[in-house]
Amino acid sequence: MMARFLARRLILAFVVVFAVASLTFFALNLSGDPISNALSDAGASEEQIAAVRHQMGYDRPIIVRYADFIFSAGRGDFGRSIFYGEETLPLVVARFPYTMILAGVAMLITVLVAIPLGILAATFPDSLLDRTIVTLAALGQSVPIFVVGPILILIFSVHLAILPVSGAESLWSVVLPAVTLSFYPMARITRLLRASMLEVTGSEYVLTARARGFSEFRVVLRYISNNALLPVLTVLGLQLGNLLGGAVIVETVFAWPGIGSLTRDALINSDFPLAQAAVIVIAIAVVVVNFLTDVVYALVDPRIRLS
Repeated sequence: MMARFLARRLILAFVVVFAVASLTFFALNLSGDPISNALSDAGASEEQIAAVRHQMGYDRPIIVRYADFIFSAGRGDFGRSIFYGEETLPLVVARFPYTMILAGVAMLITVLVAIPLGILAATFPDSLLDRTIVTLAALGQSVPIFVVGPILILIFSVHLAILPVSGAESLWSVVLPAVTLSFYPMARITRLLRASMLEVTGSEYVLTARARGFSEFRVVLRYISNNALLPVLTVLGLQLGNLLGGAVIVETVFAWPGIGSLTRDALINSDFPLAQAAVIVIAIAVVVVNFLTDVVYALVDPRIRLS
């Protein structure tokens, strides 16, 4: 049963990556001529542009280029960067650790803040504490991260001058971008855990535990929280994938040298091969995270294996 479950998830993961690669290729290559866009501003003549276009194969039909791209990508060859003149995969791989660090710290902040807040809100429903946490969580889900980032920069970098405003020169440089990136998932997990715990509170096994004289602290942590964390676990895995995919804006605001900022620069420079490689690597990372989340959830809840 578990083997069939893993096989289905692996096939689905392959299909998703293939679809992302195909859609990215056609979306970029149907948007214009990257060679002309990249070289015209540099003062290259039409003859020089035509020569480079022929050298890089952009004078061939798009279907032929697509087939060559899929075949090469399957072997780990994503082509050469138009802007840098180097293989694209090493350029992307060099930036990947920065994005993983950013997403990992953001997820750590989310877990350390959201889970205690969700438990507190559900333990004291309809209290002032509960209403305050719910209001803050709603605010966190409403304010876009491109607004949160500049506000945090103004407070902690400009006025208080206690945290770096951009770059990745020190360990403290990751704090502001990670907090910004964690703002939405932190609010979502808090509200989800609160709702899940309130739903579990009325279950028979919780009432039985209280009838047996267990302390409220033990009831909340052992019987309510453990069972309420199942849906939260799924959403946490999905949120980690979203953090990897949504790092473009945060990395742009804070000049964080990850894949997101590399993708932005590639699109600005019409460097289609580099943009394709970056998007596909991000897609693979998201798919791997979601696959591992499915595996963990199936181990925790065997009923999932039947789906």
